[in-house]
Amino acid sequence: MKRLLLSVLLIAAVSCQQKLIYQNDSYALYADRAVQGDYTAVAESPYRIVSDFGGDSLVWEKKNDHAGYPALTTPYPVEAAVYNMSVDECINAVEPDGTLRTGLEWGGVWTRDVSYSTILSMAYMQPQAAMTSLLCKINSKGEIVQDTGTGGAWPCSTDRMIWVGAAWEIYKVTGDRQWLETVYPVAKKSLEVDMRTIYDEQTGLAKGESSFIDWRKNSYPLWMESADIYDSKCLGTNVVHYIALSSAAKMGRLLSDERSAEIFEAKAADVKAAVNGHLWMDDKGYYAQYLAGRDDDLIFTKSETLGHSLAVLYGVAEGERASRLSQSMPVMEFGAPVFWPFVPDQGPYHNRAVWPFVQSYWVLASAKTGNEQGVLHGVAAVWRAAMMYATNKENFVANDGNWRGTHVNSSNMLWSLSGSLGITFRTLMGISYDTPDALRFAPVVPEALRADRTVTGFRYRDAVLDINVKGYGDVIRSFSIDGQKADEPVFPASMSGHHTIDIVLADRFDKDLTVNMVDDVRTPKTPFVRFSGGGKRLRWYAEEGAVRYDIYAGGQKVHETVAVKCDLDPSWNGDISVVAVAADGTPSFPSEPLNRNEQVVGHFEPVMLLYSEGRDYRITVDVPSDGLWSLSWNYANARGSLYSDLTCGIRMLYVDGRKVGINVFPNRHYAGGEPDAYSTDGWDIWGWTSPEKLSLTSGRHVLTLRCEGDADNMSRTVNDFMIKGYCLTRN
Repeated sequence: MKRLLLSVLLIAAVSCQQKLIYQNDSYALYADRAVQGDYTAVAESPYRIVSDFGGDSLVWEKKNDHAGYPALTTPYPVEAAVYNMSVDECINAVEPDGTLRTGLEWGGVWTRDVSYSTILSMAYMQPQAAMTSLLCKINSKGEIVQDTGTGGAWPCSTDRMIWVGAAWEIYKVTGDRQWLETVYPVAKKSLEVDMRTIYDEQTGLAKGESSFIDWRKNSYPLWMESADIYDSKCLGTNVVHYIALSSAAKMGRLLSDERSAEIFEAKAADVKAAVNGHLWMDDKGYYAQYLAGRDDDLIFTKSETLGHSLAVLYGVAEGERASRLSQSMPVMEFGAPVFWPFVPDQGPYHNRAVWPFVQSYWVLASAKTGNEQGVLHGVAAVWRAAMMYATNKENFVANDGNWRGTHVNSSNMLWSLSGSLGITFRTLMGISYDTPDALRFAPVVPEALRADRTVTGFRYRDAVLDINVKGYGDVIRSFSIDGQKADEPVFPASMSGHHTIDIVLADRFDKDLTVNMVDDVRTPKTPFVRFSGGGKRLRWYAEEGAVRYDIYAGGQKVHETVAVKCDLDPSWNGDISVVAVAADGTPSFPSEPLNRNEQVVGHFEPVMLLYSEGRDYRITVDVPSDGLWSLSWNYANARGSLYSDLTCGIRMLYVDGRKVGINVFPNRHYAGGEPDAYSTDGWDIWGWTSPEKLSLTSGRHVLTLRCEGDADNMSRTVNDFMIKGYCLTRN
């Protein structure tokens, strides 16, 4: 009898390990292994993964003491091993100085990396290290550091504001009043600077490149200079600003700064309305990645996963719109790509790639909308990658799931491991820090992952929790604390000591939602367009795969043709661009805008404006008629590289003694985005700033560029550039 029972138990154990969790045409995930073509990765124990991916022998084994960290018990060896590997690498990430290292191959702390990681899981897994890391990203002015970005960082990149969301997350976890009093002045000052400088008056959207998507030509048309990228209005970056404004408003109220809280709250509402008003594409069921152009904006229609995820998680997309978004956003078999469709003739990095931290955010967003298929697809994507690579890599190629094919990569990547842990705690265990005074539980467990799942030793304030989640679904049948049933799935922050939480799910989902599985689609190339026929006609070259060309003027579609030329209608004013459209409707990037409106152009000997001298530069211009004009400066800036320095040129513009706002002179992009764009020997490489719209009367006006206040970059010492002309274009 004992032998029979033992045999039954062994058969049951083997059957459980061989259980299929998820499968598509590219790979299969079982309870104890991942299989992709000829390659297999096996969870030999909760503390060991072996993989032969790519013909290599890859092994992860636990090397750190996990005492003090929550322990996970699950019947799925893959889940246990990926969780323990992420805990192990989370411990690896803590540097001797107490900060969180960005990745095995990436030393130091980066604002956006550590902030996104903190929100995903470091706030509760490594709160002290997360605090230390965020504090080291404050500059001598008491503002958040933008430590990377196109053209010399801020204000070309403005996603430093995710720091505020991370700081607020830490407060919700810890309830540390001193922390709140430390970070709020930094958040407030930084937000106030941005509110004075980087918002677009016409749309109400914040300017700056897509959050984290900063590989320039990998994700933008080649004609876009760093100045154009500065002037773009992006989904992800604007949701980041919404998060920061909303978080700061809550901080302010807790600290009795009611006036500032009201200002931040109102601005957050404006940003939310602007995102939904200007970026939502109802025909697609998701948001556009960004608006960009020169004098007139066009909508760039790619889907962008991080922006969509944050929009759902933080309530920019609500209700039916959020549900529709979760079913419409494009995903591929190996995961949700950073953006889609892809840029042709560009290799994988952000283009044609999946980043596990972004995928993890999309899992959380799918869970919030109750999308079972979306959650399962995303969890499988993260676990497959972790198993196959036997580490938490930063990214991998979207169409083949191989980490080796991307431009740059790293093991033990902080935001990747943070995302994996976030899936465990925030989705499968359902832990949510909705408010500073309680934990709320809302587990979302796909049927394929149904289980009795337990986390022990989870610390929350002065309490230690053992949490049991049984069953599957997104509906809670019962919730109890220490055996006592509760009306709400909430654990108050006021409770202390050791407690047991039992959650039984109802084995059902409230909604039946789907996912939008897409293929590896690449857009047609961007047309190269020029005037011909004395400025009365447009011409361009035929682009492979294009079946028609759409012509835009003044930001609106005005014509379409199958030819490669077009007569200009006299009514077409403003920026004129051409978009190549494939047979399936996939559009190219818009071509570089051409403009035939009236212009006033001035040339003069090159002048170097040195920050160290702090002097004003004044010039007189003659305007022929009343109206709205766009001002651009002809400039050069070779003080730093396009990619990695903090030396964006900035000055405050005055017109006839009246302050207008900042003018931005970024580190220069070489024409066409050649590989030597890293060079700093480029003072003879001239370009134009993004247009500044001015309402001017006819007659003479004095333009002044001044070093003052908000015209300060992240370098704080190098803020230099040359100018040799200006252009006023009639709108």
